[in-house]
Amino acid sequence: MRRQAKTAPARVGPWLVGIFLAAFLLRVLYLVQARTADPLFFAPQMDALYHHRWALAIVAGRQFINDAFFRAPLYPHFLGLVYRVFGPDLFAARLAQAVLGSLSCALLYLLGRRVLADKGGSREGVARASGLALAAYPLAIWFDAELLIPVLLVALVLLGLLLFYRSLDTDRHWWLPGLALGAAAIARPNVLAAVAVLLGWLGWRYRRGAWKRAGLLATGVAVCILPVTVRNWAVSRTLVPIAWQAGTNFYIGNNPDADGVTAVLPGTRAGWWTGYNDVRRLAEQAAGRPLKGAEIDRYWLGRGLEFVVRDPGRAAGLLARKTWLLLAGVEPGNNRDIYFFARRTWLGVLLFRTGFLKFPFGLVLPLAVAGAWLLRRRRGRLAPAYLFLVSYGLSFVLFFVNARFRMPMVPLFLLLGCAGAVGLVRAPGRERWTAIGLAAAAFLLFNLDLFGAGRAPDPAQNHLAVATGLHETGRDREALVELQRALARDSAVNVLTLESSVLQSAGLVERARAAAQAAVRRSPQRAEAHGALGNVLAATGQLDSARARYLRAVELDPYAVQAWNNLGNIALSAGDRQAARRCYERALAIDPGFATALFHLGLVEYQEGDRRSARERWRLVLKFDPGHARAHRALEQLR
Repeated sequence: MRRQAKTAPARVGPWLVGIFLAAFLLRVLYLVQARTADPLFFAPQMDALYHHRWALAIVAGRQFINDAFFRAPLYPHFLGLVYRVFGPDLFAARLAQAVLGSLSCALLYLLGRRVLADKGGSREGVARASGLALAAYPLAIWFDAELLIPVLLVALVLLGLLLFYRSLDTDRHWWLPGLALGAAAIARPNVLAAVAVLLGWLGWRYRRGAWKRAGLLATGVAVCILPVTVRNWAVSRTLVPIAWQAGTNFYIGNNPDADGVTAVLPGTRAGWWTGYNDVRRLAEQAAGRPLKGAEIDRYWLGRGLEFVVRDPGRAAGLLARKTWLLLAGVEPGNNRDIYFFARRTWLGVLLFRTGFLKFPFGLVLPLAVAGAWLLRRRRGRLAPAYLFLVSYGLSFVLFFVNARFRMPMVPLFLLLGCAGAVGLVRAPGRERWTAIGLAAAAFLLFNLDLFGAGRAPDPAQNHLAVATGLHETGRDREALVELQRALARDSAVNVLTLESSVLQSAGLVERARAAAQAAVRRSPQRAEAHGALGNVLAATGQLDSARARYLRAVELDPYAVQAWNNLGNIALSAGDRQAARRCYERALAIDPGFATALFHLGLVEYQEGDRRSARERWRLVLKFDPGHARAHRALEQLR
């Protein structure tokens, strides 16, 4: 026994390093290819863009939204730290995330060794296989390269569970898993559901003295959350423990039009900022007054509860649908179609869906079911892992589900799946055949195209996303090709407005005007359509007509920051600096990090003779948008 204790660390070290290096190599290979193959690599969209801009605001020392946090703040602050060290380099940021994702693979190996530990040793092979499986898991590689929460959340969840098992074995340092899980909660508040269940389990397991262990764990969690709560109170004077998104998400997942996957609130636009502003606008229109974030959230929570009470049968069916989708093999994207974009890289070989197999999760889950059966005699040891899977998973079923929400559950499924794969080979006859039967049943059930799970997203929006990335990186000719592919499938207003913008950028003004006019005809109540037409009119010198379009845009959407900025531009060109200032400040009140309005406000101050204030504005512009060419030129001229 002594000899075994001496040699165990020597075995662990090389495997830890090997798993980390294998994971890091695969992630770097993906990044090198994606930086040229993925048109959104240097042009993040939706949530990724939101996190990117929030991180830039943190680096600039500026408030991002003048309210309590709408979304949990840890990941943007992590990204801001990376930007502070390496600069706002999107490749360097993703490389740092590759390191973090590789550490998660090593953590899963350590967690597997501890969870599956026997008195006489450990099921080392299963632990090693699970670490390597996560290293090569295509969705892990994908999300480790996205400017999204899973890369940080998975690492914190695995660290929290590893420390939880360590405290179980040593019966000490219960505050340590609390710190890790508390940090995970300020990345994704749903973790608190798992924390609550684990606290209850500690009470059941220890009974006498449970309050001390649970109290230390809860204290560790509270230490992480309390500074966020205090900050939210300081800026909003409302009690928001972490973020005020829950009620809005509840209505997204519980309304007459909900499908359990779509993350767009009915009656709002699909873009991130347009959707966010619509959420605010509609709630304020219903209340007849401006609302704080927490009040907006309560309004949408109330709408969701009204739906559940009014139509309980439909709500129950939706709940069942979301539960099945949480475990289905298909990977529903949230910001973009994962399958469509993965095919542009070698990940497409490892990530695919057919009528009978959704790989890889459609294989991992059946193996995990077999593993859970084969490890049933160890269910007491596995209880914390099982409780995390159930409580964390069900916390999303109340809202809506998608691939990235499921990612923190995947490492545990991989651990069980590796145990199942080994057991299907090594288990005795009856055990093996029962496990095979359970795995086969799970395979058939969760690879079916029930509830429309196998339906591909709108191809027009996929081409639109590609065109957006190409346009923002200066590849307008290629963007027009993608827009034509999108228009061949759907002449949606967002496709037409982007086409107008790209055509105008390419100097094709009349075609840009025609596209903008088509957008207005198709959706006369959409602010962005009027804004697009206003842009064309302004570019051709028809400033009065352009101003009328921008005024119509802000009438339809008081939060249309680009329209407010453009109204300021027209006022500035007419020499009305006071009106211009009001428009720019209105835009910045909506979006404090809007670099374009900041730049133009600096122009107002420069024209007023305040060169110092103008210089400060333009320096701040470069913190929000380091590639802002006009700010660079303006600062050069001030030297």
